[in-house]
Order: sequence, then C-alpha cells, then structure tokens
Amino acid sequence: MQPRRSAGGDSLTALLNFTDNMTPITPLPPVRKHVLDNGLTVLHQRNPVSRAFCLGVWTRTGSRDERKGEEGLCHFLEHMLFKGTSKRTAYQLSQEIEKIGGSLDAFTTKETMCVYAQVLQDHRAVAFDLIGDMLSGSLFTDEHISTERNVVLQEISDVMDAPDDLIHDLFADTVFPDHPVGRPILGFPESVSSFGRADLGRFGRRVLRAPNVVVSVYGNMPTRELLDLCRRLFDFPVGAARRNRLRLRAFSPQRRSVRRKLHQQHVCIGNRTFSYLEEKRFPLMVLTTLAGGGMSSRLFQRIREQMGLAYSVFTYSDHLRDTGLMATYMAVHPRNAARAIDAVVHEYRRIRDGEVTQSELDDTLEQMKGRILLGLETSTARMMRMSRSEMNYGRQVSEKELIRRINKVTLDDIHDVASRALDSGDLTVVSLGPSSAGIKAGLRAAKPAL
Repeated sequence: MQPRRSAGGDSLTALLNFTDNMTPITPLPPVRKHVLDNGLTVLHQRNPVSRAFCLGVWTRTGSRDERKGEEGLCHFLEHMLFKGTSKRTAYQLSQEIEKIGGSLDAFTTKETMCVYAQVLQDHRAVAFDLIGDMLSGSLFTDEHISTERNVVLQEISDVMDAPDDLIHDLFADTVFPDHPVGRPILGFPESVSSFGRADLGRFGRRVLRAPNVVVSVYGNMPTRELLDLCRRLFDFPVGAARRNRLRLRAFSPQRRSVRRKLHQQHVCIGNRTFSYLEEKRFPLMVLTTLAGGGMSSRLFQRIREQMGLAYSVFTYSDHLRDTGLMATYMAVHPRNAARAIDAVVHEYRRIRDGEVTQSELDDTLEQMKGRILLGLETSTARMMRMSRSEMNYGRQVSEKELIRRINKVTLDDIHDVASRALDSGDLTVVSLGPSSAGIKAGLRAAKPAL
C-alpha cells in the first residue's frame, strides 16, 4: 500500500545526505575523525546499545566522474571487487563473512562508491581483512570479467524491462542532458561490453587514492586498533583523485515521450532544483514530503484516493554537490494520462499559490522527523549517515542543528521554493508507454488554470 521510490533515487537517502536524528534515549558518543599521514579519513562512532558493528569504505567519486566511454565502469568495478583476490576466491569471500553471521555488500551512486560489512563486534577483524583484501588484492581475471559482464548486462536488461525503474533514468537524462549526472549508474550495454582488465585497473588506481577514501566505523573497538588496521589494510597511494568538472548546461524544460508497448503510461513531472550545499534544500525537502511523500500527501490523496487513477504516485528529490531535481512519478492507464497530469499540475499550482496551512506544514515536519529517526535505527544507517555528512560537508551535522534547521522552515519558505520548483513553465515531463497524447493533452488542459 505504501508509495515506493524506484531506482531513479531514494528520498530517504537524499534526507540522510544531510540529516541526523532527534535526540536518542541513549546518548550517542561523538563521531571521532582521524586523518592519517597519507590523507585517508577515518571516522569512528562507538555503539552504546548493542554489539552490532558496521565498517564502510567509501570513495568520494562515483559514476559522474567517469570519462566518455567509461559509462558504468565505477559500478562494474564495484561488482568485480567480489569476484576473487590473490588470497580468496569469490566463494571464500562470501563464506568467511556468512559463517560468522555477517553480511558484505556494496553500491555505487552518482558521487560515491561504498563497500561495507556488518558483523558482531567480536568479528570486526574479519570485516576489515575482507574489505582490505577486496580493495587491494582483487585479480580482475579475464574469465571473471566475462562472467560479471553478463551479470551486469542482465542487470541493465532488468531495468529496461521495468518501466517504473527506467522512467527515472529517462527523466534524469532529460533534466541533465549530455552530462554524466544524467547517465544511468549501470552504464550502457555498449560501454559495459567494452570493459577489460586494463580499464578496471586504471579506474581503480584513479579513485582508490588515500585522500579520496573515507573509512567509516560504527561500533566498539579501541582507537589504536582501528588506526593500525587502516594503516595496514587501506594503504592507498597519496594524491588527489581526478573529478569530472564538466559544467551543467543551462536548464531548459522538455517534453519527452518514449513509446513502449505497455499496459500503463509511466510519467515523471518535475524540475531541476538545489544541491545539498544550498540552504533551500531544507524547504524543498519539506515541500517534497508535503506534495507526495506518503499516503497522506496531497498527490497520493488526490490521484489515488479521490480520482482512482494510479496505484503508485509519489514525489521525490535527489541532491548532488552542484545540482538536484524534484519529480512526481505515477503510472496510469494511457487514456487517463491527460487527467492525471492535469491533476498533478493543478496541485502544484495550489501549493505554489500559497494554499498550504500552518497545520499541514507542522504535520509534515513531524512526519519527516519520525522517518529520519526510524531510518537510523541500524548500525549500517549510522555508518552511512556519518560518512555522507563528512563527504558532503566536511563535518558532522549535529542533531540540534538539524532539528533547528528543519523547524525553521516556514510557509514563506515553502512558497518561495514552490515558486521556483513548481512553475508550470519550467516543468519537464517525461512519459514512457504506448501513447504520447497524454503529455500534450494534459498540459494543454492545465495551462489555462495556471
């Protein structure tokens, strides 16, 4: 029943990029930051409530830092880290972590790559040893590359066969044309098919440089042990990693229709917005939640509950270091696309015109605080929170500061960001399905009311 966020982004992850939770029942120890001689950053927060232990190793670069022809290489490298090292086979990597009840995983974003392990604190040495071996000793054999290439190509095919995932990639590509932040993290079949051992080695050497790496630990261990392990296992070369500095083109709203034989019309309506470094991100987060962040949100109530046009409808925002986006997604019957688009744009207009009450704003703020608190109840979430805070801001955002900044959002702030983000003249609309008629008809129907 709950609205869900597809592969185009994750609204909770966007929140965690710059949020902490409310004051916990058991006060948390402070996050300790250490910078080693080679430039490696080490973050550590003790766990006062359990024996859960999480280690994450992050790069400050992601898919947006790939060069032309490298689309998907960062994600492919992430996959290849699990395929075997000079000490362990792929099976041994998984066996060693699972026999102690732990887990080992990784992910790639537009701006980061992360490998992490969750174990009991008594087995923390295993987590360090495995991740250190993966990052420093992976073999990248031709046989494993060939096998994993097929796996990633299947992953790309899965997205292509899932319109509720694909639509978000299409929307990002439309909002950020001809720029790496608009490309899919998985890459393209033609680029993935070209990767070889030399490409992986070159990219790994480029990003796995000590000043470009953050080691983040949530769990109990002596500081000396932590730093000794990091010096020994994460002894990456010094020197800065090269980031992609390609500037974004000026934004121009687009109408894009991708024809596909489907039962539903999948639609994204939105705009380019703010980076995670801009103060306006806070009222935008509130606006996103108010518009379509849950079952009680305006768009869910209007599109699904009142009009019965869609099973899934939600609004989300994604933020990067120099830009961001906000979008509403829905899947409707093709004959209802025009009505649904009209209804979304009409609700945008109402918000933009100030039809938001103080009571509605207060409820939205409380909803956000509760979600943030509940979303940080695991050691993995804690590890990720402190890592993103460090990489995005170079410091830890305190709980008091976070709550103060969220609570400072006013109706005037909502009106201000809504005037910029929800202006009908700036909206980009992307549609995936059997017809393009809904886009034009819906916008024509909405235009007089705007």
